[in-house]
Amino acid sequence: MMIFPMQATAITLKELLLKIKAVVNQSFDQTYWVSADISDFHEDVNRGHCYLELVQKKDDKLIEAKIRATIWANTYSLLKSYFLHETGQPLRTGMKVLVEVAITFHELYGMTCVIQDIDPTFTLGDIQRKKQETIKQLKEDGVWDMNKEVTMPDLVQRIAVISSVSAAGYGDFCHQLQSNKEGFYFTFQLFPAIMQGEDAAQSIIEALDKIFEEKDNYDAVAIIRGGGASTDLLAFDEYDLAYTITQFPLPIITGIGHERDESVCDMVAHTRCKTPTAVAAFLYERMLNVEQNLLSIENSFSSGIEALLEKEQNRLTDYTASLIRSCTYRLNLEHQNIELKKTQMINGFQKVIDHHRHHTELLENTLQHISPENILRKGFTITLSNGKIVKDSHQVKEGDVLRTITANGELNSIVRSPIKEKNQSK
Repeated sequence: MMIFPMQATAITLKELLLKIKAVVNQSFDQTYWVSADISDFHEDVNRGHCYLELVQKKDDKLIEAKIRATIWANTYSLLKSYFLHETGQPLRTGMKVLVEVAITFHELYGMTCVIQDIDPTFTLGDIQRKKQETIKQLKEDGVWDMNKEVTMPDLVQRIAVISSVSAAGYGDFCHQLQSNKEGFYFTFQLFPAIMQGEDAAQSIIEALDKIFEEKDNYDAVAIIRGGGASTDLLAFDEYDLAYTITQFPLPIITGIGHERDESVCDMVAHTRCKTPTAVAAFLYERMLNVEQNLLSIENSFSSGIEALLEKEQNRLTDYTASLIRSCTYRLNLEHQNIELKKTQMINGFQKVIDHHRHHTELLENTLQHISPENILRKGFTITLSNGKIVKDSHQVKEGDVLRTITANGELNSIVRSPIKEKNQSK
């Protein structure tokens, strides 16, 4: 059983709320600068108001506090354009902001947190803080330079391109490669991806996964997009995307289209170019360098061959001259030997000839002494009977005609009676 105070006086709800209003308005009679994350962002397109929720997170995850907030139309139109101009991006869910708020209480609408101003430099500073945290984490993970260590081929002709289909930067990239003045041949395959916004990082990661499945078909990967505000490129500072790039087995070339800032993806990629056309120029220059190196090698090789041929020609000439001198000396020596042997042979033959001549002369002298002519001159004769020399008187008989040869003629005689031998006459 509930007991009510005897002297209690009831008040209306409005009276209660008015008391709260008085306390709140008295306690919060000034504005406060509050840092918080935007959650549940919503624009009233009809009235121009903006409704959102401000939250505070522990370790960027657990929500520790939250409050509904409003930016009235007249203020929102100014803050919206101001923030976009300063940061390059609109207010959105997930963004960390520093806002000036006023706390009011209305008996009909309750407590209201009204945003009256915003500091864009705080948001930009938070972006830089997150960027530095990403850089630090990648270095601590030991993956910072991994893609830079991937060997880029001398000839980069087959390129996998990650870009938006309709991006002007992609068109410029293709045109510059296809119309290069040297006529170098390039092939490139587009892997479409979202290049800005909350889904950009995951979209690019998915494109890299597709390229990985057929990585043997490409020499390098080019991630390109046109220019824009630096805050349009926040996806390229996200850890997951940067980590994926560090692990990729092909060299990655970035041409993200901004010069003022360098994204984390630019830092971990193998090669960073400022714009898509700069990527095309890099590939062209690389091909041109290869051609020039080949021409230089060719010229060096030709010069080397010519020098070698000249050297060998000179060596051959020297060798030929030396060989001629050696052969001439040897021929002269052999000629001298031949002449010497010739002389020796002639002398030998002359001795033999002289010897035989002397012997012949002796024989001639001997023959002359014993020749019939010489004998006949000495008074001897030769008697023939019937053409045969008569050596014995028994060879003739009476009546035979004898032919006697003398030194100066012949005599014919008839045998009258054969002369008996001396021993027979006795």
